[in-house]
Amino acid sequence: MVNYVNSLLFSTIFLFGSSAVAADSFICTLRPVTKAGWIPERVAVQFKGNRETVSIRISEDSWPVPVVLKQRSSHSYLLDWTPSRALAAKATELSNDRYRAVLNLGNLKVSLQVLSESFPGVRSPRGAGTCTKVGGT
Repeated sequence: MVNYVNSLLFSTIFLFGSSAVAADSFICTLRPVTKAGWIPERVAVQFKGNRETVSIRISEDSWPVPVVLKQRSSHSYLLDWTPSRALAAKATELSNDRYRAVLNLGNLKVSLQVLSESFPGVRSPRGAGTCTKVGGT
């Protein structure tokens, strides 16, 4: 029940906390695939315009993070971003590492990889999960 309320709160803040009208918004729930590193439990993805730009929130109280967006196919997008130092300070294992995600809107799946120099000789932290559309046209 608590997770449901948190998800609902996160969705509400995400959808109404932005002044821009979103073409599509998604809440993605992730689980770690590797043991090293920090993987966010939930990521909110908001496409703007005609899926030309996107922003991400990785916690309820974080500001949107700008993302480099590349369309890989008719249904999948490569999202590349680096969290702010303020957000990195909140999570003990998070630093200003680069995050890369592939979001497939055809099957609503997401995979995430942390591109970090903090884990030399160790497979880079990875996560995977599913997404739910929460708004848009």
